[in-house]
Amino acid sequence: MKKQNYIPLIVAISLIVGITIGYFFVNKGSSSKSFNKNDKLSYIFSLIEEEYVDKVNGDSLTDQAIRSFLKDLDPHSVYLTADEVKSENESLQGNFDGIGVQFRIVKDTIVVIQPVKGGPSEKVGIMAGDRIVKINGVKRVKNVTNDTVLHYLKGVKGSKVKLSIYRQGVNHLIDFTVTRDVIKTKSVSYYGMLDNTTGYIKLTQFSATSHQEVANALKALNKQGMKKLVFDLRDNGGGYLDQAIAIADEFLVKNDLIVYTNGRYRGRNDAYAEDGGLFEKGKLIVLINELSASASEIVSGAIQDNDRGVIIGRRTFGKGLVQEQKELPDHSAIRLTVARYYTPSGRCIQRPYIKGDPDKYFEDFVARFNNMEKHKDTISHNPSLKYKTKKGRIVYGGGGIEPDFEEPYYEYKKGIYYTNLLKKGLIYKYCFDYVDKNRRALSKYNTGDKFVAQYYVDNKFYNGLIAYASKNGVKKGVVSSKDENEIKLLMKAYIAQGLYDDKYFYQIYLRIDQDLQKAIKHF
Repeated sequence: MKKQNYIPLIVAISLIVGITIGYFFVNKGSSSKSFNKNDKLSYIFSLIEEEYVDKVNGDSLTDQAIRSFLKDLDPHSVYLTADEVKSENESLQGNFDGIGVQFRIVKDTIVVIQPVKGGPSEKVGIMAGDRIVKINGVKRVKNVTNDTVLHYLKGVKGSKVKLSIYRQGVNHLIDFTVTRDVIKTKSVSYYGMLDNTTGYIKLTQFSATSHQEVANALKALNKQGMKKLVFDLRDNGGGYLDQAIAIADEFLVKNDLIVYTNGRYRGRNDAYAEDGGLFEKGKLIVLINELSASASEIVSGAIQDNDRGVIIGRRTFGKGLVQEQKELPDHSAIRLTVARYYTPSGRCIQRPYIKGDPDKYFEDFVARFNNMEKHKDTISHNPSLKYKTKKGRIVYGGGGIEPDFEEPYYEYKKGIYYTNLLKKGLIYKYCFDYVDKNRRALSKYNTGDKFVAQYYVDNKFYNGLIAYASKNGVKKGVVSSKDENEIKLLMKAYIAQGLYDDKYFYQIYLRIDQDLQKAIKHF
């Protein structure tokens, strides 16, 4: 078995090099002049299928070969199978067909966290806390993963799926037939007012609906008297270029350059702001971190280079390559880098990489992340990579967007005990179990607003967490009063999330978000 798995891999990697020699031995009578180099790959694959000593999976071999030579181009040119294309597209389209539940796998069981409001599951009566035990009559309570759950719950709009639900307090399974429908996904996970004049928008990705969602949020916050805005792009890995341009346009005045792209066959293309942005004059802070990439860097770079706002956080990922998706006849696809993008000052944000070694590219990022826990995340400022903003401030290229004010991790490092609770997810698990067992008692807080205003975590409940953590391998350690207060607020946020939705989670959690709390002082 080991030999069979090894040989196809060698074949895949060696496609262009040694195998072609065999062509001249197998086809002694044919002329080398008649051989078209464009047919080389298809010829080699047919040769393997017809004459290779062991049976091989042709599709798998083809996939490996494509991935192998794309890897030699750059870290972001990639091959996607048909299933991967479908999954990736769904995440960026802003909707998918399914039953409409947020779920989590707890102890090998699918647990409904919240049904989507107005979605097909809520309409038939499925509730938060329900356990999905059977799907179409088949038990799904062991060896379940997120991928397998999505496989069975997603489906074509109008199709039906039968769910057998366990609900606490009911001594038998409850059957529901759910008709799948279009489920809208949100890229603005939260927006609201931090005080009477300061708005906040959290954008998680740049999907097909992101600009409209941001515009709706800006309109709502403007009506509430917003004069200052924190636009949160932390952990936002990017998405559609056109959405980044449209969102940046809401903050910039007419004729401000937002971004330009340049490629060997594409030439230079400039994108400028138009008139009528929804927030062109108020004070603006953009939050970024090491996982902000691509479209996030376009927006933050445009804001920085046009001196429109202040960039705060940690240096971004550094992805300045533009990919176009080319679909193949079998619905697989290649995402091919066709251009580089540049901020208005001329910076290419792409960080250095070695062709043919994408592993090193991502290893460097992990090493950088680990270093940030001890030191500031600065890069060497090469004089040749010096650029000027609209008002003449100096900014540097070389990889990612450097913030105007850095908020390094080490400045607010948590205690060891608190850190261990977070690493093992024990605070979330404890609060999840609490909500699951006490929904009826907690129903006295009949609205999220009432919960936020009236509920507090007392010492008895907090000590219950300490005991729970001890049983799960985290012995009680030293906890500062600051850490204790933060833990209690985080517990309250998780409970709000379990009872209501993310809106109330963020209303509480943002009070202990230290990046945010430090950033708003810069207003």
